[in-house]
Parts: sequence; structure tokens; C-alpha cells
Amino acid sequence: MSRFSRPLALFLITAALAGCGTQSASLVSQPLQPGPQDPVAYVVGSIGPQSLSASPAPNQRLLFRKRGSEFGAAAIWVGVGRQTPQDVKDAAGAASVFVLALKPGDYEFYDFQFFSSSYSPTLGTTYTSVQAREKFNLPLRLKAGNAYYLGEFRSLCLGASLCAFRWRDQQGRDEPLARHSVAGLPALELLPLDYRSAAPYIIAPLPSGAGQNILHETRP
Repeated sequence: MSRFSRPLALFLITAALAGCGTQSASLVSQPLQPGPQDPVAYVVGSIGPQSLSASPAPNQRLLFRKRGSEFGAAAIWVGVGRQTPQDVKDAAGAASVFVLALKPGDYEFYDFQFFSSSYSPTLGTTYTSVQAREKFNLPLRLKAGNAYYLGEFRSLCLGASLCAFRWRDQQGRDEPLARHSVAGLPALELLPLDYRSAAPYIIAPLPSGAGQNILHETRP
């Protein structure tokens, strides 16, 4: 966590320290939250493990930040303890639909995080965080009154440090779920991002059909 700015680090730690109950799949730091009369832009998608049995961390996040700012937002899937809503359940995995309500402006999708904690009588509670070894940077220009669909991000992991997200367009499934949780949500428009620049951490279909490395070592 030492490589994060202090406000963003505190933001992420607060999101991780959870007890029993439920929590939202969307987390926005206070300076980026629109006021009651302020313009707002929405970022929508879904996140979760492709396989619950092969998931090394019960807390998974996609990380966003305002460009030129220390403050951020996160899309979260939590599978134990204070769970996020398990909106999508399939044969092997699950996912939560997130709706980030943000002040309009220029943002960037720049990292992911797999966060876990463990307890022992001698060491107490220890926390482990795994992120991309090399940062990617996908710009997001968010206009007031618009709602942008990012897609579905399903994590694939081999061991504790070999992780990536598979991207798919699941707007038809996710939009009704998002609309159910946020009244008055504008119609979603798919936000086309060039996920090639985020390879091998995000696996997305390529028009050419060229292959990608599915997994890549991440830094602990």
C-alpha cells in the first residue's frame, strides 16, 4: 500500500475493513461524490470471480481515480463476511453489479486489487494485497447526465499471484440490475476502451483474433 497516495490508501483500507452484513459494490471517495444539486455521471459494470473455488482473495476491486487528483473510486466484489450483492450467479462463479456515481470530468481506470486478510494468535490480523506489476492507464471522459457501461470483469487466477480479468459485454444482463438499484439511471452507453493496453491483466476479444497471454505474474 505504500505506493498509493495517503487519501487513496485510507480509502482502500476503509473499504477492506468490514464486519458482518452487506456492503455496496460501489465505493466513491467523498471529494468525488456529487452533491444533491450537482451534475453526475455514472460508471456501470460487474465484477467477480470466474470460479469461486479458484479465487485466492475474497475481496476484489477495480480501481479508478480522477486525473490530477489523489482521490479515487472502486468497483468491489466481496464474497465472505460483509458481502456485496451477489447479483450474478453461475455454475462456478459470481459477480456484483456496480454503479459509480461521480462528479463529471476526466478519470482513469488504472489498476485492480485482490485483497485478503488472515488471523493468527501470534501475528494478529495480517493483510495481503496483490495488484498489477505494471500499471495500465485507460482514460475515461465522463460527461454530466450520462451513464457509461464498462462491461463485465471476471477474475481468473492460478495461485496467489497469477491473476487477470476476462472482459465481456454483458450490458443486456447488467443494465436492468443497475437500474433496479439506482432510480432514474440514464440509458447506458457502452464505453469503448482499448483493453489491449491493459494486457495481460485484462483479457478482451481482439478484432483480429490474435491471441493474448492469459495470465501474468502480479506483484504482492
